[in-house]
Amino acid sequence: MVDIQFLEVAQDELDDFFESYEYRQKNMGFTFVKEVQNTLYLIKTYSDVWEKSSSHTSRCMIKGFPCAVIYQKVDETIWVVAIKNLHKKPTHWASKSVSEYSTRRISSLPDTIYTR
Repeated sequence: MVDIQFLEVAQDELDDFFESYEYRQKNMGFTFVKEVQNTLYLIKTYSDVWEKSSSHTSRCMIKGFPCAVIYQKVDETIWVVAIKNLHKKPTHWASKSVSEYSTRRISSLPDTIYTR
């Protein structure tokens, strides 16, 4: 059975997106979270079919939002590495993630996820 785990950074990003969308319009944050759940179901079911984001990660678009789930499959676990806003410059996401990995999560990451 495939398990889905969020890195702390990705969970923080999901929370930030929820708050941002909920601030813009009532219940839009809940709609976003529902679409993330649907996306995670698709990833869990078809983890190998989505576009490669790097040599170690893949990306699956979130329906109705300019965002994607960035993930990596390690054995029977899907690690959600980030919830990426596709309207921001890639360097914004990359620099934030590397910074977060190096300061908060590096000791607990599986070797294959940390690609610095």
